[in-house]
Amino acid sequence: MIINSIGKCMTPRILDEKSLKAREQSIIDAAIIIIEQSGIENLTMDKVVAKVSYSKGTVYKHFTGKEDLLLAISNQAIAILADLFWRAAKFSGCARIRMLLLNMSYLIYAILHPALFKTVICSKSPNVYGKSSPERIQEQEQLEMKLLGAIHGVFDDAITSEKLVLPSYMDIQQLCFANWSMSYGTISLLSEEVEQCSGRTSLVVEKEIFNQNNLLFDGLNWQPLTKDNNHRIALENALMQVFPDELLILKERGRILDF
Repeated sequence: MIINSIGKCMTPRILDEKSLKAREQSIIDAAIIIIEQSGIENLTMDKVVAKVSYSKGTVYKHFTGKEDLLLAISNQAIAILADLFWRAAKFSGCARIRMLLLNMSYLIYAILHPALFKTVICSKSPNVYGKSSPERIQEQEQLEMKLLGAIHGVFDDAITSEKLVLPSYMDIQQLCFANWSMSYGTISLLSEEVEQCSGRTSLVVEKEIFNQNNLLFDGLNWQPLTKDNNHRIALENALMQVFPDELLILKERGRILDF
């Protein structure tokens, strides 16, 4: 029970599920702004509390601490990325173009959400997992299964259609990892929106994602090979069909994908 300024008793307002989620999202949004402005290393719960219109106790009702908050941000990031991946995976083109499209959508995500891109890797530390709520950890596991399902599905379609023969020394999980690590590494090293690499010289991140993808896929003998098909034109058309809104936002920011 709460006593107001004129001495009358007031019953605390009980928020419905929608209002609770909205309040939690506003806390997450405040944390993301802090990360964008000061970096993950400078995120603290006190800074988050100072940025929102809720008490410290209210903020801690939603998150057990900074680590739990970081995992929540990471879950939001994975949900956004999984949506992009599945939109690419459902494209009507051949499997190889769909995988090129999926990997290019990873770059689109990193450009549009650089703070989220960085937070996902930081949230993988044992310290974050050890201090996060079981519900938040379970949510991340489910989201990751959804995300990986998109990549796995495209590889599976390529193998089923006999456009790709699974190497005897690898399974699909290993192919998924090779594909992900290649794209993540290229974006991390070359994207100005994410990181700076002193050895990048004149390299352009989208060109190198395109090149690295085709290098890997040609090495796997994934049909059609680069020499037999204009993957650049096919990818450009796929991007315009599947991600027109995202491309428009990039254009408004003065960023056009040139690969």
